[in-house]
Amino acid sequence: MHHIPPIISGKRRLRTLPITLLGASVLMLILALMLGLSHETSSRFRQIEEGWQDYTKDADPRGIWISDIRGYFGYGGMIHNFKNYVLRHDEKYERTLRIQTGLLQQTIEAYQDSGPGALEKDALMRISRVVDEYSRNISAISRGIHQGLSAEEIDAIVRVDDSDALQALVLLEKNWLDQRQRNLNDIVAALSDGETLVRYLAGAMLLLTILLGLLALLFLVMAGRVLRSNAAQIQELKARRQAEEEERKLAWVVQQSPASILITDTEGKIEFVNQKLLQMTGYSEAELIGHSPNILKSGHTPEATYRDIWDNLRAGRPWFGVFKNLRKDGSDYWASTSILPLLDEAGEITNYIGVGEDITEKLHVDAQIAQVQKMEAVGILAGSVAHDFNNVLMTIIGNTELIRLEADDLNESREITASVDQIEIASHRARALIQQLLTFARQQPGEAQRLDLEDAIEEVLKLIRVSTPPTIRIVFDAADTGLATDIDPTAFFQIIMNLCQNAVEAIDDRGGVITLCMRRIAAGATGGLEVLPKSAIGSIVITVHDDGPGIPLDIQEKVFEPFYSTKPVGKGTGLGLAIVRNWVEEAEGRVGLRSSRAGGTTFTLLLPQFKPQVSTTPAPDQPPRGQEHILLVDDEDALLYTMRRMMARLGYRVEAFCDPKLALRAFEANPQSYDLVVTDMMMPQMSGEELILAIRGLRQDIPVLIISSYLNKGSFAKELGNIRRLSKPMSLTGLAQGLRMVIDQGVQ
Repeated sequence: MHHIPPIISGKRRLRTLPITLLGASVLMLILALMLGLSHETSSRFRQIEEGWQDYTKDADPRGIWISDIRGYFGYGGMIHNFKNYVLRHDEKYERTLRIQTGLLQQTIEAYQDSGPGALEKDALMRISRVVDEYSRNISAISRGIHQGLSAEEIDAIVRVDDSDALQALVLLEKNWLDQRQRNLNDIVAALSDGETLVRYLAGAMLLLTILLGLLALLFLVMAGRVLRSNAAQIQELKARRQAEEEERKLAWVVQQSPASILITDTEGKIEFVNQKLLQMTGYSEAELIGHSPNILKSGHTPEATYRDIWDNLRAGRPWFGVFKNLRKDGSDYWASTSILPLLDEAGEITNYIGVGEDITEKLHVDAQIAQVQKMEAVGILAGSVAHDFNNVLMTIIGNTELIRLEADDLNESREITASVDQIEIASHRARALIQQLLTFARQQPGEAQRLDLEDAIEEVLKLIRVSTPPTIRIVFDAADTGLATDIDPTAFFQIIMNLCQNAVEAIDDRGGVITLCMRRIAAGATGGLEVLPKSAIGSIVITVHDDGPGIPLDIQEKVFEPFYSTKPVGKGTGLGLAIVRNWVEEAEGRVGLRSSRAGGTTFTLLLPQFKPQVSTTPAPDQPPRGQEHILLVDDEDALLYTMRRMMARLGYRVEAFCDPKLALRAFEANPQSYDLVVTDMMMPQMSGEELILAIRGLRQDIPVLIISSYLNKGSFAKELGNIRRLSKPMSLTGLAQGLRMVIDQGVQ
């Protein structure tokens, strides 16, 4: 402690003297106020005592009830009026008696309901018995008066001994007065004790005031020392608070960093982790501190990489790379990581710090972008080859059907028919492949219509059974018939075709059974669709089961992904099951998979059930025919030749042109001679749309049938009307039905 000069010390004493005098004056004032308060409190207690004594005389309701009972008994009361009624025979006394006895009983009952003591209850019962006896005798007096009896005779009949009731009343009054006096004595004693307590309190306050004065003097002595000490401590606290604030800001930066931060010692034991790392890994701080970062290993990174990391860090060099780590729940994530050594002032390594960024979502986005680019490539490829490929298929399918018909006409051998069947199956599969590409790339939208599923499945199985080895048996069990849903017929054909073809390839040469089952589930029943579209009446379940070797569990999660295939190169596109799922979901259904090595594989289709449409016209056994004059236009020579032969086979007169301009000139020469125009859409010199508009300019009512490999739904067809579309390739029956529909009915 520093030495204080005497002059300064004297000045300080002079400064504290007025403060001491002021404190003493304040204490004296407090003492005077306390004494005055004590005297005033005693005076107030005396006033309360006197007022309470006056108040309690009338405050107790029992005193009122006792007074009422005595009044109803006394002069002018029940006993007095009872005697007057006996002596004077005046009916007004009867009315008064009945009122008074009623009031008296009410008063007694109120007293009894207030919870009186045992003595009071007994007295009230004695009084009540006498009152009841007087009340009963009122009617006896009235009967005596009517009978003409004298007062003495009536009195002898109705005389009541009320001495016991009067004694009970006296006892009741005495008990009440005694109890009130006891209560009053208790109150007076309590007030006296309170007055004594106040005096003691005043003395205690006086002593406390003296002690406070002594403490104030002591405080004045200590204040100087405390103030000097506080000044030094304030400076120290400011410096410490500033350091803590800087440290807190640094901790906030580390904890709230968008990058994960991990610090280990030189042996690789974790000493610190920030919140971002805890969020990324799912571990708690207690589960990581003191452990090795190996807890995050997924096995994806080679051990050589970890050795390279340690070699760099021990040499004082940083390391940068990407890890695939495991979270606590077993899921994986990708982290772009930088690991650096921390050096002290002497340049020695004290710790290692790892800073990482979760790039899992970025990798997913990159994968999605790559997938989209794949899809765009598929769309471009599908759009560019679909037209030419379908034209080739149309030529193959058309000539195949013509060969079949001619072979039937000539009764040729079965070998020719079998060969034609194989060509037809291959053509249908090629058509399905192009349809898959166009649909998956969303360049060829499907058109849903009400479809009878049993007939559709039987139609698909006809083609599948022809191309399936004899060692594989296909069974179809339709537990419920007449089941229909809204779906594109070609899409449903491909769904069943893809699932059955996959089952055939899974069984392979071992031989086995493919079982298709179909049944319905009522709306609201378990096992069906949770949400049904409007007008749906339930769910339809279709299962395709094979007894093959099953699908491994790790592959089951990927089979519905586009371009994923386990088949050898050249045997699969990886689109089949992805397209199956897309088509089923477009029909507001759901597809599921269950597979095991022992039980084989089962694909389950859930589709909404609708009421089947009732067909009024049965399907013809033979394609519909005609004799009309048709103008046919297509830029492919081979296809034009095939379609002309197919139409001629159906009985039509056909005029065919490869050049749409020549076809337009022929139509201009004689517009009324033609019954129908059949044209392609994609032609080099003049498009089908331009040709139709030009022909409709010459003859507005001419029916038009568009046959194209790729149908782009333009608005011009809706505006012109009476135009039907058919997609290449098509069968002879499909062509025949399309021709007759446009010619006979027209399409709006």
